[in-house]
This record gives sequence, structure tokens and C-alpha cells, in this order.
Amino acid sequence: MKVPYIDLQRQAAQLRAELLEELAKVVDECTFVLGPHVSAFEEEFAKYLGVRHCVAVNSGTSALHLALRVLDIGPGDEVITTPFTFVATAWAIAYVGAKPIFVDVDPTTFNIDPAAVERAITPRTRAIIRCSSFWSPL
Repeated sequence: MKVPYIDLQRQAAQLRAELLEELAKVVDECTFVLGPHVSAFEEEFAKYLGVRHCVAVNSGTSALHLALRVLDIGPGDEVITTPFTFVATAWAIAYVGAKPIFVDVDPTTFNIDPAAVERAITPRTRAIIRCSSFWSPL
């Protein structure tokens, strides 16, 4: 028996009417980028998280890039991460001019190995991007 990785159709079906209604508003108002719908999402999500501000971006790549920029990470800096993730993690590190330092994952959890992280830390280490594997069994 083949078990599907994730059933996005089933997930979307449960919200289909609401999603189509909201998408229609965005299309009718031509507010594809920024605009009132994005602002409303940012406000609602910030409340949900219990924080003052939230900034929506177009992708996970942009989110990682922005986080590294906010931390003033750039040329000469090292960022520890794992290669067992989507390539965008390394891209974001490269976009700011920093060097990705790859460490292995724990074979049980498939998440970044804390012991490997400790061994990889140098005076140039400025950040660690943990990156849970989206196919992790946990």
C-alpha cells in the first residue's frame, strides 16, 4: 500500500470555499503584493504569536535572507546549517555573502546534530539555522 507524503488536496478541500472567497477578493481588488490583505494577515498573525510585529514575505528563502540581514550577517561570517534541507537555506546564507558551514544530522531525528554543531563553531560563527527536515519522522 502506498501512503501519500501529504494530501494537500484533502487539506485544501476542507477550506476550499473560504480560500476561494478570499482569493476572489484579492483578484478583484488586484492587491497581489502588499495591500490590505497582507497587512491584515500580518496583524492577525502577530496577535496569534503574541508579538508586536509580523512581516510577511514571498517565500521561505526571503524569510531566511531577511533574518540574516536583520542580524547583520555578511562577508566573512559563517552560518552553521545542514545540507539535509531545501537549497534555499544555503542560498540565503550566500545572498548575504556569508559562508555556509554544513554539519550532519542526527540519524534518529534527521534534524541537525547538536554535537556536530558544537564541533563546527568557530570565532567566525554568527548564526545557526537549525532547519528541521520536513520529512523527519518526528
